[in-house]
Amino acid sequence: MYHLARTLYLLLFIFYSGFAQDTTAIRFSEKITASEMYPYLEVLTSDSLEGRETGKPGQKKAASYIASEFRSCGLEPIVHGGYFQHTYLSANANRGKNFQVRDKYFLFMKDYFYPSGLLDSTIMSETVSFAGYGLSTTIYDDYKGINIAGGTVIFFEGAPENKRVQTKTGSFPGLSTRINTAKIKGASSILIITDSIQKIIDEFTYENRQPLESELPYAYITREMAKYIFLKGKEDMFTRNAGRIEKKGKPGGITTESEIKLNFVKDTDGLRGENVCGFLPGTDKRDEVLVLTAHYDHLGKRDSLICYGADDDGSGTSAVLEMAKTFSEAAKAGHPPRRSILFMTVSGEEKGLLGSRYYVKYPVLPLANTIANLNTDMIGRTDEKHDSLNVREYVYIIGSDKLSTTLHSINENANASVTKLKLDYTFNHPDDPNRYYYRSDHYNFAKNNIPVIFYFNGSHADYHKPSDTIDKIQFDLLAKRTQLIFLTAWELVNREDRIKVDVESDMPVRRED
Repeated sequence: MYHLARTLYLLLFIFYSGFAQDTTAIRFSEKITASEMYPYLEVLTSDSLEGRETGKPGQKKAASYIASEFRSCGLEPIVHGGYFQHTYLSANANRGKNFQVRDKYFLFMKDYFYPSGLLDSTIMSETVSFAGYGLSTTIYDDYKGINIAGGTVIFFEGAPENKRVQTKTGSFPGLSTRINTAKIKGASSILIITDSIQKIIDEFTYENRQPLESELPYAYITREMAKYIFLKGKEDMFTRNAGRIEKKGKPGGITTESEIKLNFVKDTDGLRGENVCGFLPGTDKRDEVLVLTAHYDHLGKRDSLICYGADDDGSGTSAVLEMAKTFSEAAKAGHPPRRSILFMTVSGEEKGLLGSRYYVKYPVLPLANTIANLNTDMIGRTDEKHDSLNVREYVYIIGSDKLSTTLHSINENANASVTKLKLDYTFNHPDDPNRYYYRSDHYNFAKNNIPVIFYFNGSHADYHKPSDTIDKIQFDLLAKRTQLIFLTAWELVNREDRIKVDVESDMPVRRED
């Protein structure tokens, strides 16, 4: 009877101890409110920070502000006695207005993209020719009837529905062959029409696809941009020809006068940013560390307009700052984390995940001791899909089950017991055409076999535009999503066992330099 009573007592003690810990986590999570988070974002989106472009004065001011917040809540400086991990980076250059068609300027990484590694050159072109798929053989000639005469040639990526164009191996002539053909025909530059600019950006920026060694500069453009180029009396002709070539696989082309100015600029080396790192030491499991990240950089100024980046990623940066404050308050109140936490806001994300890539190459704390990364990038708004469904309280979860079943369960349990958001896994599939798994800073941790969760609200009409402003942030929703991340983090750092990598990810690691 004694042993039975003792066993029951121990079970009750364990149950109530666990319950008490849960209630403590909930009590501190309730300190994360809209009013607490607004001041952070107000500073991050101020005019004085000028859009926080990496390497520019606004980004440096943002870094100093974040460091001061880390200092004020008592986080330890861990990088050579300071809060800054200085990052030496290389990034695609975009020096001002470098793609002009008549009187209109187009946006880099939105309307067009040129690969890094091209020679510096400025191309002035008045003659523009559309040449189907850029193919010219004895039986299929997209250049028939057009005269490039030193101008720009435009053609589709991909291949026509005409098997006669295939080589003996069953493939179609590649880009290098098409570039060489354009050179022989007299082109000075090439524009390639793609229906997925973002896919092209991902391949060159994140997957290390190398640009071809080409004597002709080339860029990828959207179909809408191609239509504008042919606007002067030729838009309808372009649309008809493009449709005929795509649907029927028949060659054909047109030429117009269009006043194009292209400024191709090679890589910029020596770009310097800062990852801002604040450390909260753990107790009995201090050597193990959870990393909480968000990128604080954005696009800076475009044509004198500030891209404020309130959602992207002022919202995530505000979440990291608020969680740093809340965990610090818990520690001061007698509830320090068992494992350590590194709060890190990174720069260079908008230029290719450069800050987080630098961190995993030169980690402040050993990657082998890093138990997980919770990354927050855009959590302050809603997207069109959920607006149409009248579902407001949701968050996209990406990567949670790719390496650790326990991480996935912890996040789901925290949500089910407290925040009760709709967890949307739409973008968690290997076939997701948006490829979000590869497009934020968590990916650099995941490719090093560190379990991750990427919290995301989806894209919206103001994405990467000056109109991504603080007045559109839904602060109560921002706070609730931050509460979920906080509760997941609390369990990760306080549970008895470190979560295990027990899944072989179905998301292939992309080749990186």
